[in-house]
Amino acid sequence: MKSSKKSFNKGLIVLNKGERIAVISLLSIIAIFLGISVFRPEIKLSKKERKAFHNLDSMIAIQENALKEQQKTALLSENKTFSKPVSKPKTNSPSYNKPTLKESQPNPKPKPVAKPIPILDINIADSTALIDLPQIGQVMASRIHRYRNRLGGFVSMTQLFEVKGMDQDRFETIKPYIVLEHSEITKINVNQDEFKSLLRHPYLEYEQVKAIVNHREKKGFINNWEQLREIVGDVNPLLESYVCY
Repeated sequence: MKSSKKSFNKGLIVLNKGERIAVISLLSIIAIFLGISVFRPEIKLSKKERKAFHNLDSMIAIQENALKEQQKTALLSENKTFSKPVSKPKTNSPSYNKPTLKESQPNPKPKPVAKPIPILDINIADSTALIDLPQIGQVMASRIHRYRNRLGGFVSMTQLFEVKGMDQDRFETIKPYIVLEHSEITKINVNQDEFKSLLRHPYLEYEQVKAIVNHREKKGFINNWEQLREIVGDVNPLLESYVCY
C-alpha cells in the first residue's frame, strides 16, 4: 500500500503525517474553546456604569413607546380621513330650517323708558309726588312737605329757599316743573289761637308770641298789621299773608 492511504497495524488506525496535523489542530481549537468557556472571567461593572446602562435601557424603552404612540396616532388619523363623511341636512327639507341672522342673535333688552317729570303744584303735592322731581329725594321731599304744613301753604316760590338743604342749583333744576296755582292757605288768628299754635309758625319767635299773648290779655285784641308790627317788631313781611284778626 502507498503512504497516503490508511493502514491497519494490529487493529489500530494509522494516519499519515498530514492527517495527524489536521487532527491535532482540530483538537487544539476545541480545547481552546473549552478553556475559554470554562475559565472565562466575569466582567464586573462599577455602580456608576451599571446605572448608566440602566438609564440607557430606560431611554431606549421610552423611545420605543413614543414611536408606538406616533404609529397609533397616525393610524387613527388615516381611519378618520378615509371614514365616510356625515351628510348635512338639506336646507329645503321640511324638518330643517336654517336660522336667519336675526333669529340666531339673542333678543336685545329694551332700553328703559325715562319716566316723564310731572308738573306739580307745590301747595297740594304730597311728599310721594315731590320725589318725582329732579334732585328731590325722599328727605328733601319730606322737608318741603313739613315746612309747607307749618306755614299753612306757600305764597311765593322763593319760600322754598327757607327749606333746609334747598340751594340755587336745586331750585333752578325743579323750577320748570313746579307751579303755585292753589292760593288757599291756612292762616293763624293772633287774637284767638293758643300760645303753642302761634309759636309753631316759622315766622314767629318765642318772644314775639309772648308779646302777642300779653298784649291781647292786657290791652285787648290786635286790629291790623301795623299794630302787630309794633308789638312783635322786626318780622318777615310775608307773615302778613298768614294772620287774621
